[in-house]
Amino acid sequence: MTDRASVIEVRSGADSKAPHRGTLRIGDWEVPCATGRNGLAEPALKREGDGCTPIGTFPLRYGFYDSAIFGDAPRGLEFPFVPKPADWHWIEDAADPLYNRLAQYPTDAPRDNEALFDLFVPVGWNDATPERGKGSGILMHAARPDFSGTAGCVAVAHEHLMELARRLRPGMLIDIRRAEGAAEAASPLDSGLESVTFHATRPGPRLLITGAVHGNEPAGPLAISRAIDAFRSGALRLTRGTVTFVPVMNPLAWARNSREGERNLNRALAERPMPEDNEDRLGNVICPILRAHDVLIDLHSFSAPGEAFALCGPHDNDGSLEPFHHAREETALARALGLPLVVHGWLPAHAGALAQRRAVGGPAGVAAHGVGTTEFMRFAGGYAVTVECGQHLDPQAPEVGWQVILNGLSHLGMIARPLPDLAPPRGLEIGKALLALDDDDRMIRQFAAGEPVVRDEILGHRADGTPILAPEDGAIIFASETATAGTELAFLCRPSDRFA
Repeated sequence: MTDRASVIEVRSGADSKAPHRGTLRIGDWEVPCATGRNGLAEPALKREGDGCTPIGTFPLRYGFYDSAIFGDAPRGLEFPFVPKPADWHWIEDAADPLYNRLAQYPTDAPRDNEALFDLFVPVGWNDATPERGKGSGILMHAARPDFSGTAGCVAVAHEHLMELARRLRPGMLIDIRRAEGAAEAASPLDSGLESVTFHATRPGPRLLITGAVHGNEPAGPLAISRAIDAFRSGALRLTRGTVTFVPVMNPLAWARNSREGERNLNRALAERPMPEDNEDRLGNVICPILRAHDVLIDLHSFSAPGEAFALCGPHDNDGSLEPFHHAREETALARALGLPLVVHGWLPAHAGALAQRRAVGGPAGVAAHGVGTTEFMRFAGGYAVTVECGQHLDPQAPEVGWQVILNGLSHLGMIARPLPDLAPPRGLEIGKALLALDDDDRMIRQFAAGEPVVRDEILGHRADGTPILAPEDGAIIFASETATAGTELAFLCRPSDRFA
């Protein structure tokens, strides 16, 4: 049996209204503690930026202290403490080779809440061989005076730091669990969708804002959670209409931190009397939600570097592919979101790509395969904009999503906030697909979304070394590094004055 004095027991979540509040116990010593602001997460579900503390038992290897606060007293304790360097930084950028490591580099910028880290002990989470995006910087440190939730760390009162340090021993473990009586997290297959709706007393638009159609895109859920909190606290007030938030559209994909649960939810979205997979079942829930609203803002992110952008639908038309009669309203909404780039023409470009595939014997498909949330919304009589907030783990991407939400609500007259002065976005229309003819055809690099190219610029190479040239001046979008024969390496775009 493990000696309780050799294990730090952290238990939280007993209070559903404050899931971050808990207790920390070492032997017979017990003090209040704070954990992640969004509660605890099973290890398989933990991800960067989710505001959750991982559940499990983890090692504690070393600690740091500020000698200006504690003198050199921690240096004489049993647990290995060393003075923290003045220029310390914990690397939370998943693209950095030093991800989830302490690094030193000089900076003139003061660190926020430095007193919280007068003494801290890293928890051995995702640190032996760090996995990108699985979470970083899980520390034991001082709590804020109000014991508010942390970004995922375990925090105790500042006055308890030295007593905690005295009770630590080499080889000690920290065991983090839900408190007795705390609700267990639902299985992503059983949990269904969570939606939160706010109603004004005056009639107005029925706006739907969604996130995590793809489960490895955290910007949308983080921005939406911030918006829900703002409405609940009164920081935002709805002046007309209704707004519904669905933070996570695909819970299974979100739980797996993967783009798909069993397939891409944003393809062939429809209701199916006999659902065959996770996304079919979700479609039977999502499609009625879409039909019950007038306007959709769907928040996404992307893998390659590049600027945030929006995607909107076609001009008004009565064609068979994508009939539509709200282009004026949709164009105005896309302009009002404050993004530097807006792209249109996806479904015709997708249909054209399928024709190109068939001509070279590539994988067959139908145009309806290109229907996702925004396309379905247009078919249902509303209008919609897809927003790509930035790179998946860019810390600024949730801020982009938050500003998009505010600008969308302002534009629709749903909150008492004037729309800021915004420069017109650059416009692009998606055109012809650039197909791989062999599994070994490759682009020369990862092109950013909307990156300009010039005629005869080398974009990639065929398997035999023949260069792939840009046929005209324009831009690149949806570039792939892993296209197989008969599928799209990228789409070429032409400038559009639709948003000028």
